Order: sequence, then structure tokens, then C-alpha cells
Amino acid sequence: MAKVHITLVGGQPAPVYNGIIATQPDKVVFIYSDSSRDNAERISTEIQIPSERRKIDPVELNDIEKKVLQCAETYKNDDVSINISSGTKPWAFYFAKVFGQMSNAKIFYVDQNNLLWDFSNKSSHKVKFDMDAQFRLLGNPLNDYTSFDKIEPDDKQAVESIIELFSLSSRSNNMFRLVEEARRNSHLTEFTLKNGSTMKWIKESKQFEITLIERGNTITKTLKSKHVRDLLLKTAWFEYKVAEIISKWDKAESIRMNCKFPYKDSAAKNEIDVLVEAGSKLLFVECKTQIEDNTDIDKFASAVRNYGGMSSKALFVTNSIMSEKAKEKCGDNGILTFSLQDCNLEISNEKALSMLLDSELFNINTK
Repeated sequence: MAKVHITLVGGQPAPVYNGIIATQPDKVVFIYSDSSRDNAERISTEIQIPSERRKIDPVELNDIEKKVLQCAETYKNDDVSINISSGTKPWAFYFAKVFGQMSNAKIFYVDQNNLLWDFSNKSSHKVKFDMDAQFRLLGNPLNDYTSFDKIEPDDKQAVESIIELFSLSSRSNNMFRLVEEARRNSHLTEFTLKNGSTMKWIKESKQFEITLIERGNTITKTLKSKHVRDLLLKTAWFEYKVAEIISKWDKAESIRMNCKFPYKDSAAKNEIDVLVEAGSKLLFVECKTQIEDNTDIDKFASAVRNYGGMSSKALFVTNSIMSEKAKEKCGDNGILTFSLQDCNLEISNEKALSMLLDSELFNINTK
């Protein structure tokens, strides 16, 4: 008696793949339609298990019933498992109706939290989660990123110094003004404010020399690292700071930064600031010191859907307090929000963010 796994294939390949991995069958039968053909082919390549494909109309009930009965007859003497997580509702109905009466078959589905629910005994268990396999199944392999635990020491030191300088000038905004001058005038190497604060870029040694004059005090810092221009001028320092805060969360198993997903022709398509593997879930994080254009929220929401699928979580983190309009737009897109300025003195950012993520991580997405 062979172990045969019949799986319905729709728009979300992850629960299909995870169901196959969980059952480890001798053979897989993909039930697909014209619109899900590519997913069936992609999953078949990924699993490298003998398989066959059966095309069924997605909604025509007579065709569905006929082909489900044919399938049941073919595998009546095998040990059959059926995954109804994906595919159309008419498929799920007829496969459950026909195979539910057969003693050699069990029916299950895999939810967004990678729990496999067995209808035969109403039990559930976790399914092994593979982040990179999920990206490949969605047609977006992720090969270009920086692991948080591989950040170079000189970059870490530069980030700490940048944060200190912004903190020291929080009232005057002199550090912010110097950075804005450097962004607007990238052809120049030296910038001076009216109060005498200066910033100088030395290309040969890849370093900034900064002097801040704050309430009669002079603060001098040298920022030097391989990526110091990106850290300071492209606010990558804030992405690192957010990643560091998330690294304190007990469910963060791995953290990737600057994740670049390619077009089919290998050109950069979109960049995710921070990507967190949290057990059986993916958390996509967008980091901005402040939101200047609310269309950034729509772009982020679209990227999460494209690269993470329907079960992934999304978080938008800002340094400045987020406007109510931006929060509402994030809520409409199913995106969690967090500002480093929202926390009171009684609780740290690390604790507050961990509490938010713990309360939302395993909620089923409905957006």
C-alpha cells in the first residue's frame, strides 16, 4: 500500500508544500487549474517526489464531482492523505465529501500559523517551516541580504555614534540639518551651519568628521566604517537600531537586513529593510525615521503580499510619532505600527515591541 498525497493547488503554494513535507508521501497528486498550473509545477520541482497532475475545472460542479470520483477509484487501495488548504471551495467540498467516507483516507488543512489540522481526530501539530523554500515557491528567491549577526564591528560602532549624535542634538536638530545638507548636496564634502556645527566627508578614509555645538558645548565625533555613508545618509542606522531591538524578542530566530528580491531578469525589484523568521511565521519590517508620504505604506503592503504570501505579518516602525492618518492607513492594510517615541518611561522599547508582536503574531490575517 503506497502513501499517496493528494493536494489541492490554488494561489498560495506554502500550505501545499508544507503539507507534503509533513506527510512525506511516496507519491503526490496535484489537483490544479489553468490559473494554478505554475504553482503546481514550482512545488513539484521543489519537493523532488514522484508526482502526477490532474487538471480540474475550478468551479464546474459536474466536472469536479466526476474527476474526484475517478481519483477516489484510482487510489482506493492506497494510504491516502488529502490537503484541502488551497484550491477552490468546490474542490474542497467534493474531496471532503467523497474521501471522507473512505477508511483509507484522511483529510487535513494547514493554517497560516503552520499548524496541520487533522479532521479525522481533530488534532493538530506544527509543520516544519522553511523560509527560503517559501520565497522560492512564490517565485522570489532571496539571495541578496545581510544577516544581522554578521554586521561588521565598525558599522556597529558607527551606528552607536550616529544615535548618540542625534540624541545630543534632539532639541536643536543640528545633526538632522547637517545630514539633510549632505543629502541635498552630495557633490560637496563639507557643510557648516549658522551656529558653527560642521560635517566633513573624507573620501579616502571613508569617514565623516562631525562637530556639533550644542548650548555652548562642543561635541566632536569621527564616523568611520565601510558602509558609513549609507548608515548616515540613507538612514540605514535606523534599520540597524530596529533590528537590534527586535533581536531582543525571544521569538526572533533569525534576522535579515537589506533584503533585495529580484525581478525575473535579476534586476533589483524591491528591498525589505528587516525580515524576521519567528518560528513558523515571517515578519516583514519597514523602517523610516518618519513617514513623509503615505504611499510608502501601500508599497510596503504590496511587497509583503508579493514576497511573503497571505500568512506573513507586517510591521511599520518609525522614530518620530506616527500620524493618526498613517496609523489608520497601516491598519487598513493589516500592518502593525510602532514608534520609538510612543513608549513611556516605565517600559523600554524592547519590551513594548515584544509585547505588541506577542499579541499579534499568531492572529490569522483577514486583510
